[in-house]
Amino acid sequence: MERSVLLRRLEELQDQALRAAAAVPPSLVGDAATSAANLLAYRALRTRDIADIQVALADLGLSSLGRLEPNVLDSLEQVRAWLAGTAPRAFVPSREQALRLQEERTVRLFGRPRPGRTTRIMVTLDHTVPDPVLHCIELLRAGMDVARINAAHGRPADWQALADAVRHAELELERQGTPPPRRCHILFDLSGPRLRIGTFAGEIRLGAGDRLRLLRSAEPLAGSPGDDIPALPCSHPEALRVIAPGHPVAIDDGKFAGTVVAVTEAWVEILLEAPVGRRRRLRPEKGLNFPGVPLPLPALTADDIASLDAAASFADLVGLSFVHAPADIARLAAELDLRGLHNNGIVAKIETRAAARRLVPILLEGLRRPSFGVMVARGDLAIEVGWDDLALYQEAILCLAEAAHLPSIWATQVLETLARHGMPARPEITDAAAATRADCVMLNKGPHVVAAARFLDRLLSSEHRHRQKKRELFREFISLEEAPRDVEPVPSAAFHGC
Repeated sequence: MERSVLLRRLEELQDQALRAAAAVPPSLVGDAATSAANLLAYRALRTRDIADIQVALADLGLSSLGRLEPNVLDSLEQVRAWLAGTAPRAFVPSREQALRLQEERTVRLFGRPRPGRTTRIMVTLDHTVPDPVLHCIELLRAGMDVARINAAHGRPADWQALADAVRHAELELERQGTPPPRRCHILFDLSGPRLRIGTFAGEIRLGAGDRLRLLRSAEPLAGSPGDDIPALPCSHPEALRVIAPGHPVAIDDGKFAGTVVAVTEAWVEILLEAPVGRRRRLRPEKGLNFPGVPLPLPALTADDIASLDAAASFADLVGLSFVHAPADIARLAAELDLRGLHNNGIVAKIETRAAARRLVPILLEGLRRPSFGVMVARGDLAIEVGWDDLALYQEAILCLAEAAHLPSIWATQVLETLARHGMPARPEITDAAAATRADCVMLNKGPHVVAAARFLDRLLSSEHRHRQKKRELFREFISLEEAPRDVEPVPSAAFHGC
């Protein structure tokens, strides 16, 4: 591409970004307006295919614009000015200003980082452990920065006991002379309108070719007269009123998959296409998804609002499940304000295709809050958008959050095999290492979660030297030809808990 053509196309790109950045909602001011303008400019940039421009810039030894999320207009101007041979104009935010905004908001939401790494570690607490205080002491020593309490499990007394265990653990470590480097923040994760299979008696095994009925009432039913098709309740039967023949269905994180083939006043009938081969057991209270179908369920339920009262005394930030639109964020913010929790953080869990596609207005709403972030909830997101598109959606969420200078959480099945069984699976290592793209990584509970937290702490500290979000840092390479003589092999026992 000729340099004059490249310059003209870059200026067209810059003009488009400038027009988009001017559309900041007037209610956003100060740093929030700066971040909103950068986000809108980035969205405008990503509506076009600029791969040929990027290749042409790289061929000239210039920035290929592949890491401009934090400072879109400034990055475009620096490259444009070099091509034009003129002095660059000043645009905000500069890279330094953008990094400051990102760091300030990340500290506000998750607390200060530990020495040696900037990516925080969040761990889901388990209210069934025999000694919660000892468990929290071990987790804090292993590297836990944020403790997650899942409102979908336990009762208010259990949640309070877990929060108390975190604070008692901090006091005990301080008494021992080894206090954690900073206060552990507590995320209270609302259960939300999780659609699940209801409870039922007996054992049900299903496979491809079998049929299943979901009842439009909350009460279980053995089946309809004259057939032996299982008929099961679900947690929110009112959601079934929008279901129609042809809609896809996934149960238990996709272990069972099929299509709606019939709808009556009493039930929705599903023809299963998976699992193929031998039948698998369907257990009660497993997740139920209708990918791509907007369900008439509020993100903030009556139970969630009641849970907020129980968590008001200990929660530093609140997770909102199945966010649909900006109004969901505004409603939770209003409930927090009613309880005097004006500065409490909000984490929007992005779990559906609709939420991902509305992420820009969701982020703009979040910028109105003193503390806000997003979680890439890869479990339900994978089911909702499909396995083929999961990586694309995951990357888009991370990029848009970075463009808004808002922190992000990498969640779902991180080091899951290590946390459950004490030894990691090979793909888990690269997945966990890639989590440095986010500002926080979430581990779920398991018998070996302390070992998983310790391993993740070492891994993130190592990756921090080589990668900052999308930017690769060329530190020294360990020789790939001859192993260093002073390095001893790591025993397998190193993966186990302390």
